[in-house]
Amino acid sequence: MARRTRHLVTAALTAAALGLGLAACTSEATPEPTPTNTAAADQAEKDAAAHLGECVDGFAQLQATGEPVTFGDCETISIIGNATEITIGTATTVSVEGDGNTVTADGLTNLLFTGSDNTVSHTGEAPTVDDLSDSVDSNTVTAR
Repeated sequence: MARRTRHLVTAALTAAALGLGLAACTSEATPEPTPTNTAAADQAEKDAAAHLGECVDGFAQLQATGEPVTFGDCETISIIGNATEITIGTATTVSVEGDGNTVTADGLTNLLFTGSDNTVSHTGEAPTVDDLSDSVDSNTVTAR
């Protein structure tokens, strides 16, 4: 009988040890939340909004929404959207990210396309053109 009691005690202790081991592995503690830098994200959003339709620190972003857009001079102008007539002043760099836009520029030095079927006319010297679109031949640049 002493043997039987010893086996029962051993089995009970083994079960208890396994239960404690499993409890340690499956703790119900809530994990610490990953910190986010919402202040930096908010500031980036405010900075982007500050550049929308205005030349701030030499950079402007124009939304091409289908309604004609007229904008003045700015060192760098980023046009984002589709199927819009856009008239701008002079710029060092203009990027056109969208399809089917017609851009008239007083003068520009560098032109970047990431969309297709865009037309840019300019005065002055021909700009350096970098066309990253899928259909390189669809974008046109002409002097006026």
